[in-house]
Amino acid sequence: MELTIIGAVQLLLGLGLFVFGSLRGLFAFVMISTLFGGSAAVNLTALGGSSITPAHFALAFLLLRCVVPGSVPPGNLVDALRGNAWLVVFVVYGVLAALILPRVFAGEIDVTPLRGQIRARYGSELARILAAAPLRFSPQNITTAVYMTGTLMMALAAHTVLRSRPAVAGAAGTAPTPASRILVRTAATIGIVHALLGFASVALRNTPANVVFEFFRNGNYAQLDHEWNGFVRMNGVLPEASSYAAFAVVWFVFNFECWLRGVEPRRTGPAALLLGTALVASTSSSAYVGLALFGTILAVRAAVTPRLFTFDRLAWMILAGLAGMVLVSAMLVLNPVLAGALRDLLEHMTLDKAGSFSGRQRLFWAGQGLEAFVVSHGLGIGPGSFRSSSLAAAILGSVGVIGAAAFAGHFLRAFKPLALSTWMRSGEAERDTAAAAAWAMLVGVGVASVSAPSCDPGLTFAILSGSAIALRSGRRTAEAVPGDAGGAAFDVGGAAAFGPLRVPLPA
Repeated sequence: MELTIIGAVQLLLGLGLFVFGSLRGLFAFVMISTLFGGSAAVNLTALGGSSITPAHFALAFLLLRCVVPGSVPPGNLVDALRGNAWLVVFVVYGVLAALILPRVFAGEIDVTPLRGQIRARYGSELARILAAAPLRFSPQNITTAVYMTGTLMMALAAHTVLRSRPAVAGAAGTAPTPASRILVRTAATIGIVHALLGFASVALRNTPANVVFEFFRNGNYAQLDHEWNGFVRMNGVLPEASSYAAFAVVWFVFNFECWLRGVEPRRTGPAALLLGTALVASTSSSAYVGLALFGTILAVRAAVTPRLFTFDRLAWMILAGLAGMVLVSAMLVLNPVLAGALRDLLEHMTLDKAGSFSGRQRLFWAGQGLEAFVVSHGLGIGPGSFRSSSLAAAILGSVGVIGAAAFAGHFLRAFKPLALSTWMRSGEAERDTAAAAAWAMLVGVGVASVSAPSCDPGLTFAILSGSAIALRSGRRTAEAVPGDAGGAAFDVGGAAAFGPLRVPLPA
C-alpha cells in the first residue's frame, strides 16, 4: 500500500476536520473529493495496482465521525438503514456474489476483464478490442466488492447527515434547513470548479501548465488521447472525456433543477450555466446523451405541468439560448473553415460512433452482461468479473435478478415517481432539493447505462439517492446533547454533529 501526495494532503485535511470540524464539513469534504475521480489517494500494489480514490479515502473520515459516540443519535443510523434497505440488499448480495459466483461459474463463459489486457500481443486491432478469456476469480472481484461497500456507506452517511439538524433554538423552520443548504452549496461549488477545470484543461493543453493536470491524473486508469484532427477534448483532471462529461451532466441537472425551483438560485444558476456550456463544448457522446435525455424529460414535464417554468426562469433560459446561438453563429461566420471542422468532429463523436472500433467494442462489452445473465441462470457471475459499457447490462450480468430487483427498488424509493414534488416546484426547500437530487440521479443512471464499466453505481449516485430519501423522510431529528461520558470518552456537546470533537481530561 502506497500513500500518494494527494492522499497525504487528504489525510491532514481529514484529520483536521475529524477533530476540529463538523459532520457536515466532512460530508462536504467527501463531496468535493469526488471531483478527483482520476486521482489516487492510495495505491494498492497487492491488488494488482488498484487505487483508492480521494473520495473513498475521505469517506473513511466521515464514517468514523458518524460512529463516534454522541456524534449522531442512534435512531438516525437506524433510519438510514431502513431508508436504504434496498441498497443494503443490492450491496450485500453483490459482495457475496463477487466472492463466490466467479468460482462457481469459472470457465463457463469467456469475458473481457475489468482491468488490464488478456495478452501482450494481438493478431489484429479487431482481435484486441474483442478479446476475451475464460471467467476466473480475480483481484478485481475484491476491488469492486469494496467499492460497492463504499457506495452503500456513502448513501447511509448522506442519509444520516441530512436527517440531522442542530439542537439550537431557532434552527427549526428555516428554509432551506442547514442540512439541505450544505448539499446545495457544495453541489454548486462542485459544478463551478468542474466546469472551470474543463475549460482550463483545453486552454492549457500543450503548455507547461498542463503538468498540474497530469499531477492529479495519478490513478491507475487508462489515460486516453484527447485530441482529434487538432481539436482538444475536454476532460479536466479526469482520465477521459466521457468520464468528465458523465460527472458534469449529473451536477448540471442537480444545479439546474435547484435553480428552476428557486433553491439557492444565485449559486446554482451560474453553476448550471457553466456546466451546460462545458457539456456542449465537451464533444463527448455521454454529454449529448445526458443533455438529450434531460431535455426530453423537461419537455414532457412542461407539457403535463404548465407551471413548471415561471416567467422569470423561462426568460432567462430564452436569453441564454439566444446568447449561445449568437456567439456560435459569430464564430462560424468569422471562421468558415471552423464550421466544416466542427461538423466533422460532431459526426465522428456521434453518428460515426456505432461503426467505429470504439463503438463495436462497447457493444461487445454490453453484450457480455446479457450473456452472463443467461449462462448464470439469472444469478449473475459476480461484480468485477467482466468489463461492460452499460450499467444495466453490468447489473444483470453481475448480480442477476436479485441484484437488479434490489437496485430498482432503491431507485424507485429515491425517485418517488408518484410524488407531486418530483414533477413540479413545491415551495419547500427540502422537498425541492430532494427532487433535484432525484432527477440528477435518474439522468446519471441513464448516462451510465451507455457508458459504465461495472455494476457499482458509484459515490455520486449514493450521495444523490441517500440525500433524496433523507430529505423526503419527514421531520429532522435534533441532535442529542449527552451528559458527561466520563474519563477518556468522547464528549460532543451542544450541536453534536456540527461542532468539533471535545475530549475532556480526567479530573
